[in-house]
Amino acid sequence: MHQSQDPLVLALDYPGYRKEARIEELGLDRHGVRVHGLLRGPLPRAVSGAGYAARLLANVPSGSGPVAAVAAYCASAPLAFEVAAALGGEPPAIVLFDAEATSLDSITADYRARLGGLGVPPDERELCERADADALADDPGRFVAELAGDLARRARGALRAAGADEAESAASATHMVSAYTDWLSHLVAAHHARTSPWEGEVLRLSSADTDPFGFTCAGRQRALRLGCDRFELLRSEETRAAVLETLGIAPTAGTGERTARCPAA
Repeated sequence: MHQSQDPLVLALDYPGYRKEARIEELGLDRHGVRVHGLLRGPLPRAVSGAGYAARLLANVPSGSGPVAAVAAYCASAPLAFEVAAALGGEPPAIVLFDAEATSLDSITADYRARLGGLGVPPDERELCERADADALADDPGRFVAELAGDLARRARGALRAAGADEAESAASATHMVSAYTDWLSHLVAAHHARTSPWEGEVLRLSSADTDPFGFTCAGRQRALRLGCDRFELLRSEETRAAVLETLGIAPTAGTGERTARCPAA
């Protein structure tokens, strides 16, 4: 890592409300670390890991300097490998927080939850036809379009049944489906992200109440299970210390300064 300027971390942390802490709450900036969030609107609608990463990196300001690490939370974890690989040059570290892999089962479970929020029971036969393993593997664009289209139809029907007129139901459904399409595209791109071959350093940090998940890659993997729960993982001093250590930074207590450790001979 170049020590001539503050280290840069590219962060993959899906936007929107959640109870769990976010990467920005680690306060790495107080230790001289620049953190650039990649998942800023408008979000990509790409459905391959490489395509999604390329669109994210197109929005990184030129002249930002070398990237010290790519950090990712939860379902975004596989995309960190694609982003890191696309950077070229010296491999940055990859830092994963409560990493998860996206599967067909997790996608369909999420879709059922969306329908549940509308008060609409899923038609399991239709869901099996639309959320098909072959379509996810061979035609992910169609897979996203099928589920998004089905959600749009069901959302309009549920809103009309609740008393909304045609214009209101159409507008609300459009907004809902747009947000869902962003999220589903993210999940499908993560599903298709390549985590191997990767020969750089990987740090996996897991909260005490989450089952650790590891990716198959050729890199040097280090896994730490911390004492905090999932909600506090990204506010924890333990987490912050582990990330700073990976970046080669020793935090200076009580200040916003940092000291760079000399690399081992």
